[in-house]
Amino acid sequence: MSLARLLTAIVPLLALAACATTTAPAARLDIVARAPAYAGTAFEGGGAYETMTAVAHTPGGKADVVILRPLDAARGSRVLLAEVIGPEGRLLPRMLNDGDARLDRADSAGNGFTMRRGHTLAWIAGPALLSEVMALLRAELQPELALAIGVGEGGNGLRQLIRDGFNAAPGGGKVFDGAMPLMAGGGSDFPFTYGAAPDLASGKRWGILTRCSASGTCPKLIHLDSSNDFWQSGASLVATGGTSRDVPLPPGVRAYLMSSTQHVYADRPVPGECRHPNNPAQQSPVVRAMLDHLVAWARSGREPPPSRFPMLADAMLTNPDRESAGFPDLRSLGVAWPDGLGAQGRYALHVPMTDMDGHDIAGIRLPDIDVPLATHTGWNLRTGRATAAVLCGPNGAFIPLPAVQRAGDPRRAISQRYASRTEYAKAVAVSARALRDNGLLLQEDVDRFIARAMRETRVP
Repeated sequence: MSLARLLTAIVPLLALAACATTTAPAARLDIVARAPAYAGTAFEGGGAYETMTAVAHTPGGKADVVILRPLDAARGSRVLLAEVIGPEGRLLPRMLNDGDARLDRADSAGNGFTMRRGHTLAWIAGPALLSEVMALLRAELQPELALAIGVGEGGNGLRQLIRDGFNAAPGGGKVFDGAMPLMAGGGSDFPFTYGAAPDLASGKRWGILTRCSASGTCPKLIHLDSSNDFWQSGASLVATGGTSRDVPLPPGVRAYLMSSTQHVYADRPVPGECRHPNNPAQQSPVVRAMLDHLVAWARSGREPPPSRFPMLADAMLTNPDRESAGFPDLRSLGVAWPDGLGAQGRYALHVPMTDMDGHDIAGIRLPDIDVPLATHTGWNLRTGRATAAVLCGPNGAFIPLPAVQRAGDPRRAISQRYASRTEYAKAVAVSARALRDNGLLLQEDVDRFIARAMRETRVP
């Protein structure tokens, strides 16, 4: 059973069981162990961190909890960031810090973004108890803000928790002040949209925020999808609900496409089980910028930049054939267009329009995409077709641009685009700074993109 279906099935039962109990047990947090995080590394901003392993006891049951927080509370941001864990495990350290989930090693901290911000992170096992455990953590840790991020199936579970009214805290108020479903796509069940839309199957008009809007418990919400989520997870349903028109986003929601990226970026382009190397186009710079926006939005009401999500009305959502999408004809290079994406039941699916290089036009186009050295796609094809699935799971494709123009390749060569590495780096700088000026990239990531461009060996 998927995490989203588990939430839908179990949480109401636990709530009923709790209500039926004459004397509910007192909620408590038992600390099992404490240890220095990241081998005692002190981060500019948040200082040194500790890892706490605990068991949360709530009226609905108990859940294991891991908490990563500043040793010196005075250096903390008073932001509690909880990850709704999906089958892929803990992904926030990768998506925010360019690190990994090992909390004891210094080299796992990556760039230390969340620690430099002073945020407290929490991972809760047992999503059915998420609301109760978060209420307990808010009482114990006393954050000013509580935010939730879920990646993939965890993001879909977060959407359904909000849909089913479980962002209403047991004692009143909100469980989460802000939420970021990350690469969750459109989900598998109606409603798909945040605003109310008609269900093509039942005729019922509903949206993910319908219930929390009535109770005043909706979080500020930033929805981020990769290009792969349009191919594999029905992300176009977020915009259309499967209808033939766009469904407006409510004022408290922003949606962004991380253009031409796969479902969690690859460290390097290697084929694996796919026909083409997978897609290393970055995503974490977008996630970092959006987390800062979510904190400011939930804390002070300062709104994020306007949504950048493909819509039918601007022709940025198209039918999923190559001609409609505008993808270049790369068959002479052995790159076939994936066929077969059409509908999810009776709900029509669409994909983003591409430019002449095969990159999504809409969305947030980081310099990997805006100043390209390769074509990056949200889809890849299986090698050998050992299964009936045409698409190669969460992987996108990486198709290098030719160094010089070659027959059969309609894309401009690298030598035609950039006269020198310096000129390439200048183009990257212009792109990155424009994103920064529009609130879509942090200065630290502008600096990283420029430094990487100056070292780029694919441009002489």
